[in-house]
Amino acid sequence: MPVSASEFKSWLDAQSISTSPAALSALTGLHRGTLGNQLRRGNVAESTVVAVARASGANVLESLAAFDPYRNMYTRQIEPTPAEVLSQVHHADLMAELQFRTSKKYYPRDLRKHIPLIDFPHEGSNRAWIDAIDSGDIRHRMAEETGMALTYIFTQLTENKLTPPLAVAASKAAGTSFASGLVVVGLVLPAEAGWQPRAREDELLEITDDALVELISGRINLLQRRVKQRKEAQEYAEKMTELLG
Repeated sequence: MPVSASEFKSWLDAQSISTSPAALSALTGLHRGTLGNQLRRGNVAESTVVAVARASGANVLESLAAFDPYRNMYTRQIEPTPAEVLSQVHHADLMAELQFRTSKKYYPRDLRKHIPLIDFPHEGSNRAWIDAIDSGDIRHRMAEETGMALTYIFTQLTENKLTPPLAVAASKAAGTSFASGLVVVGLVLPAEAGWQPRAREDELLEITDDALVELISGRINLLQRRVKQRKEAQEYAEKMTELLG
């Protein structure tokens, strides 16, 4: 959810930062025209706030918390739960970990030290995070909280394009850290949200064998649904092409 341009200017003034689009462009590297349009229209993107905070050396979460949509940032713990951290481990890395545990002759543990985990957000990471914090009705509660159509929320999750407002709504519904959702959608860096440098690696080592297998099973089901959706979309596109000649 974009923040108010008037609040943004007041925030800049409080930090002795120029409100000029040219000055902000020089500070952040963002396009001058983009900044000017945001200020003129009265809606400033969250990414702009984050860019200014980083460029000026301000705390990113504290900067976001200065604006209405994110004022509740510090009403809950900042650090992510183990389930949230593991949701951002790619399914390939989960399956590799299983091999290191069950086929030690062919996959000695020492090999893992030289193989970095796949970066995130990755394909499917948004839905994996939602599944990790869902108590059963989170999508409906997200729709109620934001006023967005349920079908829109499903589409955003399918396309891995969860927005900051939807991430905040999901965190609110689940009772988890508001910061973690912003990390998952790529607005805030893990380190800026209290994630430990090797959080994913550490949680991957600590998860039990049974929980690891269960997590992999859930990811495989997610992959199967994604493949089915893509197949149906392709078939629909082919039918429309035939109809239109």
